[in-house]
Amino acid sequence: MADEQTFESIPAHIRRAMTPEQAAVVRHQLARTPFAFVGASGGQIEAMRADYNDERAFWNEGGPQMVRTDNMTLPLAGASVPVRIHRPVDAETLPAIIFVHGGGFTVGNLDTHDRIQRVLAAESGAAVIAVDYSLTPEAVFPQAMHEVAGAAAYFAARGSEHGIDPKRLAFAGDSAGANLALTATLLLRDEPHVAAEAAGLDADPSAGQPGGDSAFESIRSLLLYYGTYGLRDSATMRLYGGWWDGLSCADLEVMLEAHYRGAQYVANPYVDPLTADYSKPVPPMFIVGAELDPLADDSRALNKVLGTFGREREFHLEEGALHSFLHFGRMMEASRDVLAWGAEYAAARFDDSSQM
Repeated sequence: MADEQTFESIPAHIRRAMTPEQAAVVRHQLARTPFAFVGASGGQIEAMRADYNDERAFWNEGGPQMVRTDNMTLPLAGASVPVRIHRPVDAETLPAIIFVHGGGFTVGNLDTHDRIQRVLAAESGAAVIAVDYSLTPEAVFPQAMHEVAGAAAYFAARGSEHGIDPKRLAFAGDSAGANLALTATLLLRDEPHVAAEAAGLDADPSAGQPGGDSAFESIRSLLLYYGTYGLRDSATMRLYGGWWDGLSCADLEVMLEAHYRGAQYVANPYVDPLTADYSKPVPPMFIVGAELDPLADDSRALNKVLGTFGREREFHLEEGALHSFLHFGRMMEASRDVLAWGAEYAAARFDDSSQM
């Protein structure tokens, strides 16, 4: 960590490349005391979470108002998982975007990403179902992925009980949440019985209860914002990341080791989704990267891999933006834009039965 955290102490090649709005966000953040981003090493985990919650509270003020918001708890993969459903319009049944928050697998909750969820709901016209999965270090891989996949399996089977169309679902996630959205989708495709079990469903369709097999077909699209998809070194990891975003190479290593406990070095498509089998169908993906993000090459790589196998996707790299810029809609037009584009992408595919 730098001895003095000032805007001028950020490396010049990053500072000069920031948009004026992104620079204003950083200056605003630096006015806080204490100053801690996700992934910062050292200190107690509860203190880091409390600081993250406090910092994100400012960014969650305002935004679209929902017609109704429901909070519930689901038993998923052996855990009691809080779930929040935002409904932007008064309708008996809505399609739904299942939102998975970021935070390095370590911090974040339903409140820290609430404005993002409401914007997605308002712009798409769909309900947004936010899943407050179990965090590291209390829970480690694959627990969070099983909970997220289990949530999708649950709503694909029983969504109608909650005013959700079980056949029209999508995933969205930022950072670690994008990783979990993608890997949960792969789990639903390749091991549907695991997701069904996590949701407490019977994986055997002959038993008369919808199981995991139908859940994958219900996922119409993925909205993936600046995720980590398996790269362990890259040009952008060497060029970007530090105390200003909590994503130095050391921070990333600590985060991955805490979550995967050594499994990050094992060939596994749920750990390294860039190695998954994309010759098999996957939903269309809206992939967003940030130019000044050490994870930018992960998004580029995922776009390239999908293109190699002819899979439908749309890729956007936001110039002059740092990791986590999605949060900063109160000050950054780019944040509002990419959320609106993603919402439009999902809405257009809810009724497209020929997408895969």
